[in-house]
Amino acid sequence: MTRGLLVDFTYLFSEPILPVEEYLSGISRLRRLQCVSHLLGYLSQVPAPTRNHISDMQQFFGAHNQRFADEVFDRAKVLQKQGHSRLSFLHPKTVLQLYNYCFELPDDPDTKSEAELEQSLFKACLVLNGPYIAEQDQASAAAKVLLPTQPLAAMTLALTFSDFELVNLRLLHVAVLQLIKSVRLFEFLEAEARFAPLLQGFLQRFGCRDWPEYFRRLSGVTKPVMQANNPGRISVEIPDTQPDFETDRAFLRHFALREGQILDKADFTSLRATPLVEETPGTFVLAYPVLVVEAMHKGLFFQFNSVNRSLPKSQRESDWRSVYCDLFSEQYLMYLLLDAIFQGRGLALSGRAIFEGWQLKGQSEPDYYFRHDNRAVLFESKDVWVNKVAKAGHDFATYLNEVKKKFYEDDKGHPKAARQLANNVKRLLCQKLPFDTSFDPAELIIYPVLVVHDRLYNQPGLNVVVNDWFQEELAKLEQQGLPVHNVRPLIIVDVDTLLAYHEDFRDGRMVFEDVLEEYLAYLQAPAWTGISEAEDEQRQMQSIHPFALFLENYAEKRDMLGIPKEMLYQVLPIINRGAKD
Repeated sequence: MTRGLLVDFTYLFSEPILPVEEYLSGISRLRRLQCVSHLLGYLSQVPAPTRNHISDMQQFFGAHNQRFADEVFDRAKVLQKQGHSRLSFLHPKTVLQLYNYCFELPDDPDTKSEAELEQSLFKACLVLNGPYIAEQDQASAAAKVLLPTQPLAAMTLALTFSDFELVNLRLLHVAVLQLIKSVRLFEFLEAEARFAPLLQGFLQRFGCRDWPEYFRRLSGVTKPVMQANNPGRISVEIPDTQPDFETDRAFLRHFALREGQILDKADFTSLRATPLVEETPGTFVLAYPVLVVEAMHKGLFFQFNSVNRSLPKSQRESDWRSVYCDLFSEQYLMYLLLDAIFQGRGLALSGRAIFEGWQLKGQSEPDYYFRHDNRAVLFESKDVWVNKVAKAGHDFATYLNEVKKKFYEDDKGHPKAARQLANNVKRLLCQKLPFDTSFDPAELIIYPVLVVHDRLYNQPGLNVVVNDWFQEELAKLEQQGLPVHNVRPLIIVDVDTLLAYHEDFRDGRMVFEDVLEEYLAYLQAPAWTGISEAEDEQRQMQSIHPFALFLENYAEKRDMLGIPKEMLYQVLPIINRGAKD
């Protein structure tokens, strides 16, 4: 399989490699932050397939650096002649690391010319590419050993497990879905009296009368992301002449890195929590736009967690993670979406309805169940996070073990997603799920679906690995004489994909089970007579594609663009509730 080559310093230069700090010397902090934030804006807004080393160079070099740029270009051509058809100089992870250096290092007087600055930053990027490439090589070697029967899945997981969500994104879609989920979270909290202290503490922290005001003030940051037309640096400036200057500045500083803060250069937890930098008073730059829009919802978990810890013990939620992951993510948001997709079309039951309506003698009920005629869908929901150390990029074995604990079984042998789905397949085939027994087990087609709540788990190859664990369990059921011939492979579906297309499923433009069948056929596409090498490579690669990518392309061909317009139009008036005319 051919793939692009990320170029490091040693590919282009024979001179000694200096520490990153030395390349950044002689450049003021403001100047280096402005330059690197431009690179991050480019990487965030220009899709990866359309970038190459030439477009990367265009972000660096002006006309005053033509000679140096020509030398770089000529050296890149040598690499291409060696068989590396697609090159790149920039990667979001290494440029984010460079941005962290730019912020952390003390201010310097400007002694470098514009041409020298461009050359220095270019070389610093290539220096940081070196350790990243080494990490990927190490991960690839480990993945081949740990996943010997799935070479494609091993390769893609090794190359993406530490940074998938930084590279593969549609910024506008991410922003819209984050906004909708955020509003739904506040509606959920507002509807329950027990959460009143938590909600009030949050509003006090941000100086807002109500949560719609919080969104209106935050829109000063999120709107520029959604409306950005040209790739590059995105900043927000609060005019110092306006009467609310200090109030608005104080609000945005909640999302800004603090002076002297030590930053995490592996998984960027600092930038994920505080993705703005106040370069000058009232001027905030968006370090990496996707982190800003993801902070709109993902960041709320941590904001509320911090508020919760500050409350008096009598008002505190004893387990905020359970509130967020179980009560909100699964029992509120997922139920809302699956009810819209399935209600009125067959037997559709939420896990809560099953728990309250049938006594299953302590056994774990499905998180959602649907059947229409001879097709049943079993859902298992997992709102989990892989430990940041495991996904930092240093140790693929640790990452795979962490994923196994989330999606197969934990350290104590307790069943997780794949085993839980297999257990419910068994109970369904044995007709021991009392809420639905009026079917012939030998004729029933079963779709096991694992719902995840972070697009991180849309990594190509992950579904292959988790399904392998599921197939091991299914083989045990077959040995017990159960009719598993119509049990389809496990499919991972992220909740953002459900949110994006639930109105299309609800209104009949697509049928969920039909799309699952289309996806399975897509994964198993056979070769054909006269297939070209490029076509066969694409055919093989699509066998590890995630459901989210398949559905995006499938729906787009049918003029469905993955934005739930009806729900979006519902939340916008809510945000504007109580706004001044």
